[in-house]
Amino acid sequence: MAMFDFPAVYLLHGMGGSPEGSVKQLETEMRRCGQQKNFVCPLMPHTDPAVSPSVSVQYLASLNLPQGALVVGISMGGLVAAKLQELERTDLHVICINSPTWAGDTDLLRQMNHRLSLYCSGDEIIAGRTERWPQLAEAYDLPWLSGHDTDKHKRALAIIIGAYMEGLSIPELMESLNESD
Repeated sequence: MAMFDFPAVYLLHGMGGSPEGSVKQLETEMRRCGQQKNFVCPLMPHTDPAVSPSVSVQYLASLNLPQGALVVGISMGGLVAAKLQELERTDLHVICINSPTWAGDTDLLRQMNHRLSLYCSGDEIIAGRTERWPQLAEAYDLPWLSGHDTDKHKRALAIIIGAYMEGLSIPELMESLNESD
């Protein structure tokens, strides 16, 4: 695979989160791993848990992300990014971390190119809403992502995201990560 030259990397927080939380920690770890990209961490409407996911999808669309950008979303941020990709932005690359395939008024319906999902089906926050990931994305059910706490796994996540950005084989990387357990 060829290395991708992303014009920007958008990091989207989960429901009730903020740009200063887990996505900021992930950005810091990605920089430590050598990823010196234009990182953007917008404050999403779903920082208020009462806001429906579709409002955040519309908001993300209004940001006019550059063509071919990478969008990494944690939990609700991943669902929102994947839905925008599905509706109108097939040029985007999307990585969903511990994201559901549906929530509220938003449901993913089709598989897309350049969509990667890293999740734990046993995570109590998203349990029962991850079964369709293998039909919707290149998907990895990772038991170590349980607990819905990505902060303690930021190093491994940064390595996986970095490998994706460099166009490396994610299946081979996952196999080597499993062997090092």
